[in-house]
Amino acid sequence: MKSLRGILTALLFFCLTAAAAPRNELRGAWIATVEGLDWPDKELNHFAQRSNLIKMIEQLAKTGCNTVFFQVVSEMDAMYSSDLLPWSRHLTGVEGIAPYFDPLAIATLAAHEHGMKIHAWINPLRVSRSDTITRASDCIKFIHPEWVKDYKGKEYLDPGNPEVARFLSEITREIMERYDVDGLHIDDYFYPDGLQDDDSLWDDAVLYKEYGGGRSLKEWRFSNIDRVVKTLYETVHAVRPDAEFGVSPAGRIANTSRLYADPRRWARGGYVDYLVPQIYWSMDRGDFAAFPRVLKEWQGLGVDIYVGIAAYKHDPFYYRRKKEAGYRNFLEFKREIDLCRSTKGVFGHVWFRTQYILKDDFRRYIRNNIY
Repeated sequence: MKSLRGILTALLFFCLTAAAAPRNELRGAWIATVEGLDWPDKELNHFAQRSNLIKMIEQLAKTGCNTVFFQVVSEMDAMYSSDLLPWSRHLTGVEGIAPYFDPLAIATLAAHEHGMKIHAWINPLRVSRSDTITRASDCIKFIHPEWVKDYKGKEYLDPGNPEVARFLSEITREIMERYDVDGLHIDDYFYPDGLQDDDSLWDDAVLYKEYGGGRSLKEWRFSNIDRVVKTLYETVHAVRPDAEFGVSPAGRIANTSRLYADPRRWARGGYVDYLVPQIYWSMDRGDFAAFPRVLKEWQGLGVDIYVGIAAYKHDPFYYRRKKEAGYRNFLEFKREIDLCRSTKGVFGHVWFRTQYILKDDFRRYIRNNIY
């Protein structure tokens, strides 16, 4: 009798676990390549870099992830063989110097060998994190300086210029035609934060006069971001109808709106397949940014929602702060994902970022308690 009772208890536990973790749940991880945050280490030779990338994707699969978001364009440079962008300096230390392998080709092959999907992740408008970085002669800032704005020491493509959207479309087409990726993914590098408060350092008056069409400056800037998103969506599906296009906006809609970006407009217009809001705040903050409160903002938009999870906050730098104290314990992440699983319209989550969840204790916790 005890044995039968034990079997029934185990079956009940299995059923409850299966219900809590949907079979088709997206379980993603961002692999950040800018500055080698997750990969690569430019001090290593190309054999070691290649091996580390393959091993990293294999470890993600063993942890239970089923989708990789691999950063391939971070500063208008490339982690793949491109005719439009120079090779990333994060591979060799010098922009434009080719490595002896193609990272995106290797990542795509490794992901598919382990039954995972892979989305090529690009920063849509960032040209550089610092205007003092030495760039290759074929960098876009030299080829088309009229497309580039310097804002507080950082450089951006100006979406007010229609040529910028066309250029981003060319990058997208190049990736989708050359690589067997499952989708294209962009994050929240739109207009600079702070521009709505003071745009004196961003001169787009000439473009506004030419293309504004009677709209307010604010509405025109929003429409420029809409155009970029719509153009990339259309390019992805024109090249490969079964691929997906998605955006990872800031966690709160109010925050992403400060960048002249409104995900609600993209969802209504039908030019995103999914959204991954970066809800990087703890469950029990007790304020407007608390995880459950922000999650509600993303319900009812009519597109699949996957939630960005702040793995990087399991770090004393963050969790010693009272409002984020929950991140001291791994249970915080399980609570967030459990809430996602019980929220209508949410079909998965994406960890930011890979380096953190592959640490031994974190990986074991995810494998044993979340997946």
